[in-house]
Amino acid sequence: MKRVALLLALVAAAACSAPQASVYPQVTAHRGCHLDGLVPENSIAGIETAARFGYPAIEMDVKYTLDSVLVIMHDNTINRTMRHAADYSEIAEPVRVTASTFEDLRTNYVFASEDPALRQPIPTLVEMLEACKRCGIHPVLHSHINDSYDVAQEMLGDDWTCFTSLPANVDYVRTISKCDVLLDPGKSTAEECVAKLTPYGERCGMSTMNYHMLDGAYIAAMHEAGLKAQSSIFPVPHEADAIHDKADIILSDFCWLQTQGRQPMLEKKARKVALDGDAVYGLTCPKELEYGAMVLEFRYVGKGTVTVNGEARYALSSDTEDTFLVGFRSLRQAPSFEVKAGEGGCVLKSVRIRFYEI
Repeated sequence: MKRVALLLALVAAAACSAPQASVYPQVTAHRGCHLDGLVPENSIAGIETAARFGYPAIEMDVKYTLDSVLVIMHDNTINRTMRHAADYSEIAEPVRVTASTFEDLRTNYVFASEDPALRQPIPTLVEMLEACKRCGIHPVLHSHINDSYDVAQEMLGDDWTCFTSLPANVDYVRTISKCDVLLDPGKSTAEECVAKLTPYGERCGMSTMNYHMLDGAYIAAMHEAGLKAQSSIFPVPHEADAIHDKADIILSDFCWLQTQGRQPMLEKKARKVALDGDAVYGLTCPKELEYGAMVLEFRYVGKGTVTVNGEARYALSSDTEDTFLVGFRSLRQAPSFEVKAGEGGCVLKSVRIRFYEI
């Protein structure tokens, strides 16, 4: 019995000392997984690319045409994202979605893309939801149109998200669905936000673009109330703060953390990397990746600057041991990072860098 007890104690001690797997937030691809110059935003191709990268969900923007067809387009006009279908020329005069018939939009314009195969016409809401269903992607409808909720509920049951800034929309949704709800609370305090969301029952949360407001205390208040918190397209470096502060969902144009079940093409780990003065520690992927991703996480003490892919910069500053995590998707690039010491130096207690070929 003593041997058994000793063995159990040793196993328990080993389990406690083993490094624990990181718990990453859900990342939702903003306007689908669009890639600069290639995959258009709010497109069928963006859903298919999201599936390739492993995103569990994508956000899409719903508009009405002049003849009341529900289509997917973020801007009030199509000029930024589309071209003339006949000759692929830029659109000079503003073409408003709500002032154009569906036939006009569908026939005369296509998405801008360097790949002719992706120069597709504007999609309908039904087509986008069908693509989400086919690809196993959860759709997040950024919409103020109640009719769009009816369509989603009819096609998907409760497996979709209502994303709005209008409580009236949520009131309506709760009459037809038990789907997830994300409400932008404006400038509400955490207490006010909890009061707004609690009456809507389960599967509720808040979403904000205000990175000054959504700090660790705000997120903790949501969690205490059983609610979710989404950071909405926070710019660099603030999406790293949202990840650090335990936001449940990161709605992003670039973040990628879908590592589960994927084998990295290259992984490097290091311990106790001390950086002083102008010392730099970093790594570049040994080859350019057509479709790639990188996840960087470490524990550190001190001050420094993290630079990802030569342009995204994050400040490090902590007198006690803290954590840092970012993930990026990339196109036709050799992903890279470097950490440069700040005043007083920086010690990387542990580093884990992974490159993925998607």
